[in-house]
Amino acid sequence: MAYCTIQQLEDRLTPGVLARHVPETGEARTRVLSGYIERASARVDAQLAVRYATPAPASALLADICLAFALWQIVADRSGVTELPAGVQTPYDEAVKLLERLSVGTVALPGVLQPAAGSAAGLAVATHPLRFAPDSPGMEYF
Repeated sequence: MAYCTIQQLEDRLTPGVLARHVPETGEARTRVLSGYIERASARVDAQLAVRYATPAPASALLADICLAFALWQIVADRSGVTELPAGVQTPYDEAVKLLERLSVGTVALPGVLQPAAGSAAGLAVATHPLRFAPDSPGMEYF
């Protein structure tokens, strides 16, 4: 499931910037942009799946993370520069940090992210086996 749309991606970039990085038009352009969105969404799912059931329902925060990943990848793949502009790199870095915090549970999206089957919130506690169980020999005297 895609966490953002082509329209959101187009709205995030100015037409000139988008045309410079994605010169394709028509169906080819839709295919290219859809591919970047799918890759970004897969990355979001991979990180969230550690703790939550994926795909997650639509959320403005997850859409923003997905857009930052997709835009970063477009510029990285198609700009020909070795160092990405701060306007692309900074939102990407922030999205990486936020997604990591979501995946470990230090940030929550109540009502959006549901724990995965078999996962538990909080710490798992293991105890040592009892040395003296109530039915151990001699315990009847205590």
